[in-house]
Amino acid sequence: MDKKILTTLLISAGIIGGIAVSNPTNVDAATNKVVRTTKVTSIYNESGKLITNRALAANTPWATDKKITIADMGNFYRVATHEYVKVSDVQLQHDNTGTATISYAPQGGIDLWNGYGANKVASGQKLTNGTEWKFSEKVIDSNGDAWYRIGGNQWIDGTYTKITNEVFDQNAANTWDPNFAAIKVNKDTLVYNNDNYGSGSQGSVSAGTLLQVSSTLQESDGIWYELSSGGYIPAGVSTQITSNRAPVSLNGKSKEQTIDDIISVAKSQLGKPYVWNAKGPDSYDCSGLMQYVFRQVTGQNIGSWTVPQETAGTKVSLNQLQRGDLVFWGPAGASYHVALYLGNNQYLNALRPGTNVKIDTISSSFEPSFGVRIFN
Repeated sequence: MDKKILTTLLISAGIIGGIAVSNPTNVDAATNKVVRTTKVTSIYNESGKLITNRALAANTPWATDKKITIADMGNFYRVATHEYVKVSDVQLQHDNTGTATISYAPQGGIDLWNGYGANKVASGQKLTNGTEWKFSEKVIDSNGDAWYRIGGNQWIDGTYTKITNEVFDQNAANTWDPNFAAIKVNKDTLVYNNDNYGSGSQGSVSAGTLLQVSSTLQESDGIWYELSSGGYIPAGVSTQITSNRAPVSLNGKSKEQTIDDIISVAKSQLGKPYVWNAKGPDSYDCSGLMQYVFRQVTGQNIGSWTVPQETAGTKVSLNQLQRGDLVFWGPAGASYHVALYLGNNQYLNALRPGTNVKIDTISSSFEPSFGVRIFN
């Protein structure tokens, strides 16, 4: 595997000397699996020498293609061409497999890629709306994008997918995903055809089931979750499993310059129409607008809808809001609207069908519930 597996890298707090090993490494076997770090994890080369000034973030997934034994040091998994982690520092995970259905994709479909993240190469093949693809693993790259392996080194971007999970365990639920949030069902409930009790049911789920949800909807009878595989359940029968995104990088800019740039890009979208599930650049829904603006400035994905965006930063109260914060309406874990705070009690948003991107003033008749600070 020649490509660096792209997940968050942390700078280690100190410089630690390497460990010299005189005996050669012995290749064990190919694994083609994913390992998850259990703590901030040291990286070693194939000789067992510590790679200084760098480590893997805690609780992050890494693809591995090989397990080796280094004499006197034990077993290691390879996570990049010349980089390895100790088996004792990670957990081999088999936590998310299933079927991805291409949905809401642009005309012509989405690309099938060889590799993923920054090292992806287009295969020349397009996958069209409605087609279904079995996936054997999911990885979140360093930009916060979700990728699904559908065969060999072939991957698809998870943005335009509906996901039906065959295996979705606690490790998967604890991983931040830009497109879905994880919930645990607290009591047996029906799965409804639409976001109301009168729409009829298409099945049921049992208490204790872990599910992924793709959107929240505010209706007269409460807040509803749309399931990643289709169907709806009332939010009140479940508890969100909170998972936080790795910090969004400033990419060398100051915090102040980044926020200025985000507000400038946001204001350049004023007047563009609201379209449900639109992600730009010609139209938006509320969360699609936030995703687009932050992506344009930082190159990173803060989430494609409100609930993943809630955990892309640090929650703050309304009296703590600063320019560049996100503001949310609805309870944490089931928010239904998001906007960009501009300062002076004003926010920029795409509100609802029939309106355009605009600037509004916070008022008691439509007051947000909380804020999230992306850059601390």
